[in-house]
Amino acid sequence: MARGETLWHLDELTPEHFRPVAQQGELFLAYLNLRAVGTFTCQRSDPLFWPQIPVGTSAFLHKVAVRREVAGQGVATAMVVWAKEQARAAGLSYLRLDTDFNRPKLRSFYERLGFTCVGEKHLTRLGYPLHVALYELKL
Repeated sequence: MARGETLWHLDELTPEHFRPVAQQGELFLAYLNLRAVGTFTCQRSDPLFWPQIPVGTSAFLHKVAVRREVAGQGVATAMVVWAKEQARAAGLSYLRLDTDFNRPKLRSFYERLGFTCVGEKHLTRLGYPLHVALYELKL
């Protein structure tokens, strides 16, 4: 995964951004020895990156992040595997995500977990240009 490289802008990591996600039960924390060491969101729709996907068919991973001091210890893998198991248990067909197109190490991480790149997209979010790779994993 990208180590110490900025992936998101601070104005998209605010309590106002995460509050509705948390209230909907879509914000998750990973713990190691009673300490929060990772986080991600897992949602049932993604109108920005995947507007063509019908609600109820997929889960969408976003904001996968791990504390630097536990990087490389399998926390990110465990979070993605857990999300995959939850999506499968919910009867969904796919786990999907987007990631920075120009991050080969990050993309390789998802590919090692079985995700396939199915496209790319250029768009603007919060005034920032994005070039993302779109990945999916059939469940």
